[in-house]
Amino acid sequence: MAATSFLDAVGANVADHVRANEFLSLAREGKIRTEHLKRFALAEFQSQEAEFTAYGLLLSRFPHEVPGGFFSFVAHELMQARHRMVSGAASSLGLSPDEMRRAPVTRPVRRFTEFISWVALHAGSAEAALTARTDFALWCNSCAELADVLRDADDVPEEVVAYIDAYRDNPPEVADGVLQVIEHGLAQGEPRDWITRSAVRMDPALRAWWHSAAVDGAGTGW
Repeated sequence: MAATSFLDAVGANVADHVRANEFLSLAREGKIRTEHLKRFALAEFQSQEAEFTAYGLLLSRFPHEVPGGFFSFVAHELMQARHRMVSGAASSLGLSPDEMRRAPVTRPVRRFTEFISWVALHAGSAEAALTARTDFALWCNSCAELADVLRDADDVPEEVVAYIDAYRDNPPEVADGVLQVIEHGLAQGEPRDWITRSAVRMDPALRAWWHSAAVDGAGTGW
């Protein structure tokens, strides 16, 4: 089975995922308010907290240059995003990093971070890389559409638009680099039926994540 066949087996429909994005729908209807942007920024900040740890752990678990290079790149991209968040987007919304660290976590965001943490602890290198690739594909396409809409919206800080727009392109290091990691994982004996098991969960996890940013009362805690 070619490595590319695993991408097809995930079955993530990017166009459908973007159409179903409730946050994007609000933006298109001109209904995005500061509280929505703050929920987005907070959910992103809280998710990054788990992702930093996850990709650092994956790098330590799989130090070979193929998976290690992939996970190192993802971790670097996430840290660059964190710098853009705290220096631009969050501050433009009146949010401080300390305030965001102390804020309660909605159930969808908690479930997302728990999912990412499980992948870091239990997934094989190919499984984890395909999960990251699926995450980037869905996230980047959503952000590209969202940035285009918010750019023309009233009362949306330029820093927020710039933050979202920076995710516009899915890096080839992720989109294409995943194939090398899959081939490496297979060569190391990673079970074929495990490689897609986490990636297929990314679409519903991100839909719930966006819902939590779009809708009040998504719930906090457990």
